[in-house]
Amino acid sequence: MITTVQREGRELHPLILLKQIGGMNLLAISGGRKSVIFYTDPDSDTYPIGVALPVAQGRSVEVTLDWNDTYRVRRIRKVTNGAKRGSEVIEAEQTEVYCEQVGEVAYSMSCWK
Repeated sequence: MITTVQREGRELHPLILLKQIGGMNLLAISGGRKSVIFYTDPDSDTYPIGVALPVAQGRSVEVTLDWNDTYRVRRIRKVTNGAKRGSEVIEAEQTEVYCEQVGEVAYSMSCWK
């Protein structure tokens, strides 16, 4: 059984979001990996609503634009073993993050130990 995390939000320009997160935060979160994933709205599947930055050990930091012009930042872990293999778990989430704070919050989500 594969479950997915519900992803919804408003259309955003992903390059503006990545600029708001900041280059140094992007390097600190992803370790220089170039595999940024862009999420689209599940209903229309045409415009991006957020990005996912790979961290390590099956984890990623996801940032989506909510309907009230603030961001939702999550740390997602993909389960690789056991009966729930293939499912995703939200390990941490912060909502109503303003654009000035999104880089700091995304970086803090990438640290979990």
